[in-house]
Amino acid sequence: MISDRNSWILDGGMLLSEKDVTRFLQILGLSKREIQVYMFLAKSGVQSTSFVAKRLKMERVQAYRTFKKLQEKGFIEATLERPTRFTIVAFSVLVDNYISAKKIEITNLNEQRQNLLTAWSSISAPESEYPVAKFSIITGKKKIHSKMLNMIEEAKSEVIVLTTALGLIQEDIAGVFDAAFEPARRGVQIQVITDVAMENFKVVERIERNIVEDGLGIKLRHVLMSSKFFPRFLIKDEEEAILYAPFGNEASVLNLEDEGLWINDKMFVSVLKAFFVQMWQCGLDASRRIDELRSGVPLGETVVIHDADEAMRRVVKILESANKEIVVITSSQSINRLAEDDSFTKFFNPGLNIRLMASIDLDNLEPAQNLALHYNIKHVPISYMTMMVVDNKHLFMFKNPPLSDFGVDSAFYLSDTFYSSDPGQIERVSEMLDDIWKRGIDITEITSQAGTKLPTVEVEKTESVAHAVARIFQNNVTSVLITLNHQPLGVISDRDILREIIETQKDPQKTLAGELKFTPLIILQTNETLLTALELMTKKGFNRAAMVKEGHLVAMLTAPIKQTLR
Repeated sequence: MISDRNSWILDGGMLLSEKDVTRFLQILGLSKREIQVYMFLAKSGVQSTSFVAKRLKMERVQAYRTFKKLQEKGFIEATLERPTRFTIVAFSVLVDNYISAKKIEITNLNEQRQNLLTAWSSISAPESEYPVAKFSIITGKKKIHSKMLNMIEEAKSEVIVLTTALGLIQEDIAGVFDAAFEPARRGVQIQVITDVAMENFKVVERIERNIVEDGLGIKLRHVLMSSKFFPRFLIKDEEEAILYAPFGNEASVLNLEDEGLWINDKMFVSVLKAFFVQMWQCGLDASRRIDELRSGVPLGETVVIHDADEAMRRVVKILESANKEIVVITSSQSINRLAEDDSFTKFFNPGLNIRLMASIDLDNLEPAQNLALHYNIKHVPISYMTMMVVDNKHLFMFKNPPLSDFGVDSAFYLSDTFYSSDPGQIERVSEMLDDIWKRGIDITEITSQAGTKLPTVEVEKTESVAHAVARIFQNNVTSVLITLNHQPLGVISDRDILREIIETQKDPQKTLAGELKFTPLIILQTNETLLTALELMTKKGFNRAAMVKEGHLVAMLTAPIKQTLR
């Protein structure tokens, strides 16, 4: 096949047509009329000028002029008879002469190569020290796939591909995924995201099987893509990318009218990769999706929702649809927020079976009692990661807030929320929560006792806040007893410590525990009453105090209560 006027390319085993021969004669420099005469003589044999002119309906002057040029160029030869007739120079001779000329041309060019490069360096500007971003438009699926194959072959460290269900079929036909096997064998990391659907199920199954059988590290994930026109791309070594999509109104396996953009701009490539990484985190292993399609049993969705507003919308939607049970295990601080006018509590329909678990301490005892009027609450001794299971169909896991967001008002920290509707995962978590629930202590058992025990971990008021925090972590508690010479002075929770350190920007290494706003203790004898405690509060000027009898916390007293009683 001929690609341009300066080259003659034959595909192996391909039969050339008369049109191809005509193009070759154009390459040799013949005009349209000269080719017409040469081809006529080739088909009819030795003929006179007048005969050819008559048959081709040419003027005799034009015919004589054309014959003269063909003879001068060496394409035809004249006979010695009268009148003179003409015959063609054999086509094989023309081809051989062309090949010989090209060989000589290449030899001369090789000999002149160094001189040409030297001349060019003397007239061209020096190359820039900074890489220049380049791009090119690639039209046609065959050219796009060819570029993808070259990029995969040249990859040194990484190839990532995002493609649709239809795109995967097209790229498999082009051999793109087979080409990825060799780079994977030499250690190149290959990651592919696609939409595994019924239309490409067999293809994905075969690719996955080949990956396993060859022991390759190629990773394949499924992400639902709603549109056939979803943009696809391939990135090589974080250096270059090709972004492509179907062109036109119809997308099909046989459609060849794709358009692609190849680019080596580092910023563009990094943005494209960031998009890929985000989709990868939301994806499902292809093997699990294959099992789902093979068995017909849905596996559900598993995602990490990075945006807090999006996570809020998801949580609200699930809570609104709840009709059986909500199980929550959370931190002691979240109990306080849930008891306040928290946006989540309005979705906790009293008609549901709602179970709340948290570590109940002196800081959240009263809020927990208020919640217990409507929900089932149990005390669990360890602060677990905050989790919520709704109707045994939806699982949420919430991270603990960082120190910078410790004062957040919501009961749940929503950034980077983990969500799953995978029945397998939900079953395992539900079993764990049920086991924790069975081991927990009901809130009624705690409030029916003489009181809640004071913290067992002591921190001298002369010790640093950093030391107090270390003791909290070492003993896995949520509050400590502030002492002086081992005599109890007050209590403070981990929440209050962090809030005061952050809000006042104090140095925990230099700040003493006694400098914090801890809740002072009023220790009463057996025969002393609440009135005694209130009198002591007034005398000592306490705005807040913990009333203790026989080593147990009996009540939390604040200034508004004192003023009312007076």
